Amino acid sequence: MLQWSSQYETGVPLVDTQHKVLFEHINKLEAMTHSSHIPAGDVDRLVHFLEGYVVNHFKFEEQCMNRYHCPSHEENIQAHAAFLAAFGKLKVEYQVQGPTAAFLQKLHTAASSWIHQHILKVDIRLKTVVPKT
Repeated sequence: MLQWSSQYETGVPLVDTQHKVLFEHINKLEAMTHSSHIPAGDVDRLVHFLEGYVVNHFKFEEQCMNRYHCPSHEENIQAHAAFLAAFGKLKVEYQVQGPTAAFLQKLHTAASSWIHQHILKVDIRLKTVVPKT
């Protein structure tokens, strides 16, 4: 299970709150991967949430990086585009195959990896340019 800590803080309270919500959903996803019964409705809601989340959160985060002239702004945009493309492929797989254990594991791996490869390496660079209040 993912656990929030100060190492993930970006210096933008709303971005951090959104990341915390993502952690909660990834942890729900992890719990699903360990379940012998996978409720299709729960998976539908999770996939729908993630789809909306990435679009809205990415847009907001990109605006923050632009506003604060974060040196990672372009890298962030490219990483977001790559994740959206990967998520799109996973969503097609889900639409074709349904809520299989393999799908849940792939989605969990992608989302968890995102936390470690993106938030800890790109998003936290916001902290260096956001004015301290």
